[in-house]
Amino acid sequence: MKYFIEMFSPKQAWLDLSKEEKSAYLTHVNESSQGLMDQGVAIVSMNENDKDTIQRVDYNFFVIWTIPTDELANAVQKLIVSEGWFNYFDQLNLKGDSTDIFEKLINI
Repeated sequence: MKYFIEMFSPKQAWLDLSKEEKSAYLTHVNESSQGLMDQGVAIVSMNENDKDTIQRVDYNFFVIWTIPTDELANAVQKLIVSEGWFNYFDQLNLKGDSTDIFEKLINI
């Protein structure tokens, strides 16, 4: 199982869109991702980044995904690119397996 975490903030291009344009775009992205969801990709949480978070990263929103395989993780990333998400949002990502982090930390 992979975890994929997106951290993002809107760019000016997003802020310049009307509410109707934003809604239409988000609906389209949601519909485009349905095939991946049907294959077991799941959103665990998507929300605004709390302002009172200690050591807060300077991104306004986040999405946490669980993704069953590397192939599907790559498909999620390709979808994000193909839908033009980065035209509207400044974003950083994290991706990794669900493993014992203590063992990894001890061995570095």
